[in-house]
Amino acid sequence: MPPKKQKDDGAQNNAAKITMLDFEAKRLQMRIVEEQMRADRSKTQEMQLQQKYLSLDKDFKGEKEKLFNISTDMNRQYKQMQDELLKDINELNATVKEKDEVIKTKEQQITDYRVSYEEKLKKKDQDIAELRKKIDDMSLEFADMLKETLNKMQERIELAQWDNNSDNQVMRNFKEASGFGN
Repeated sequence: MPPKKQKDDGAQNNAAKITMLDFEAKRLQMRIVEEQMRADRSKTQEMQLQQKYLSLDKDFKGEKEKLFNISTDMNRQYKQMQDELLKDINELNATVKEKDEVIKTKEQQITDYRVSYEEKLKKKDQDIAELRKKIDDMSLEFADMLKETLNKMQERIELAQWDNNSDNQVMRNFKEASGFGN
């Protein structure tokens, strides 16, 4: 019977091998399941990362577009402000030129008025001098007329031969009062 024993040993060996192979198969199946779960988790994480990447990329593109719009708007505002400032500067320069012209005109008017005033003043001074000369001339003529009148009166008095002292006295008083003494 020894050959049976070999059969039993071979069958036991085969049964042990089968059990071991079965165990190994289950272990490998478990490992496959674990690897499959790990692969699924990795796939899930990859999909989540991909979704996150797409979301971030979308956000980035949105932010980039927003930044571009803001930059464009700021550039437009800057150019608009620059144009307005240049317009204001040009208007103010034009106003300054106008005011400078007005100032020059006013200064010329002042100079003209001053010259005119000085000419009028000189003319008035000349008129005053002429009038003084006329007054002096007329005073001299009047004094000459008075002298002549006085002399004529003296001649007439002498002709009328007034002997009266009082009349001589009146004549002297008249001469002294008029400032025409002999």
